[in-house]
Amino acid sequence: MAAAAMTCAPLAACGAADKAVPYLPVITWQVGPDRVDAEALAQTCNDQAGGDYRIEVEQLPTDVSERHALLTRRLLAHDDSIDLMSLDSALTTEFAEAGFLAPIPAAQASALSEGVTPAALAAASHDGRLVVAPWFLDPQVLWSKGSTAERAGLDTTKPISWDDLVAGAQRLGVTIEIEDRDGSGLPEWVNGLVAGGGGSLVSGTGRAARAGLDSAGGREAASIVELYQGAGVGPGPTADAVTRFAGAGGGFLVAPTSAISDPALSAVQADMRVAGYPTVADASVAPLAGVGLAVPAHASDLDQQAAFTVIECLTSPTSLQALATVSQHTPSRIGLLDDPAVAGGFRSAEVARASATTGVTVPAVAAWANVVDAIDETWRPLAGVTQDATPRTSQAEVQAALDGTIR
Repeated sequence: MAAAAMTCAPLAACGAADKAVPYLPVITWQVGPDRVDAEALAQTCNDQAGGDYRIEVEQLPTDVSERHALLTRRLLAHDDSIDLMSLDSALTTEFAEAGFLAPIPAAQASALSEGVTPAALAAASHDGRLVVAPWFLDPQVLWSKGSTAERAGLDTTKPISWDDLVAGAQRLGVTIEIEDRDGSGLPEWVNGLVAGGGGSLVSGTGRAARAGLDSAGGREAASIVELYQGAGVGPGPTADAVTRFAGAGGGFLVAPTSAISDPALSAVQADMRVAGYPTVADASVAPLAGVGLAVPAHASDLDQQAAFTVIECLTSPTSLQALATVSQHTPSRIGLLDDPAVAGGFRSAEVARASATTGVTVPAVAAWANVVDAIDETWRPLAGVTQDATPRTSQAEVQAALDGTIR
């Protein structure tokens, strides 16, 4: 635990040897670059705790590689500055296999699983056991401004293909921005495109994990990237996608449901429209990525107990309502979107509900961080991607990453 605060009143009593000093657990919550107002949620839980604990928020690096390296280093060192983690769903398998995560108490596991979508439950589990508390799992969706989609000849009430989306953007001379807030945008895009084409970026787990890029699905994915790049409708996944979308030339934005809460979109938020993730071969398979709440295994029993009590508050209906209506993250308990307190404030409810059941998470492999590097190396620059060569080249690099070999 990062600190153990002592409280005493009146102040003079602090020095009295015969006075018991109440113990106030201070839970340091490490949070990533999601759009959650962690400070506000922490304050709500602190107020409800009545002095049983106090949550302090610490920000982790924005870049996923830096975040992964920092957390790994601290957990290996049994760093007591981590009491609670907002853990990327992509890192759950690796951290579970490394023994970094404290077991979720049996009494809580059932409650934390109740009403959670299958994809979110799988992303929070390892070897059939819940290892993090499911929190949110955002599907990527297609955002547009005002009547842009209609003027581009697109019917947002029906599935929109990547082919039609690119052609529509070309007709209007607007861009299709793809968000990449933390450096994982390209691998997630490729993962979704391969799945939409009927394939799997990686199949199997552990030593049986096999790359699936040199396949029809991989070639379909590469053809979409080729089409997008050749049409000149955008730079691909970028960190400033929402800012570019809000500008005069922005027409479409492929991004998570939470993107609409970004301050960079304040000038266009009221005019934004949402549609399902663009289709590949008639299938809309949205990339799904989110966060679970995890407790480090090296923490003491007392610290773990306090951290899991905090998780109860952060996964309560009140906290999840704020998660959905304020930051527009899609809660893992998708049924919450039917709550009248949420339905009117969550802008992409209908699309999110459908995408949460048909979307795809990143493969549950411990080597995902290495797979990210392999995809970045073989799919960048986008101008070099071809459906003939890229899937085959990337297949070899991703398989080497899964095998732990150096190429």
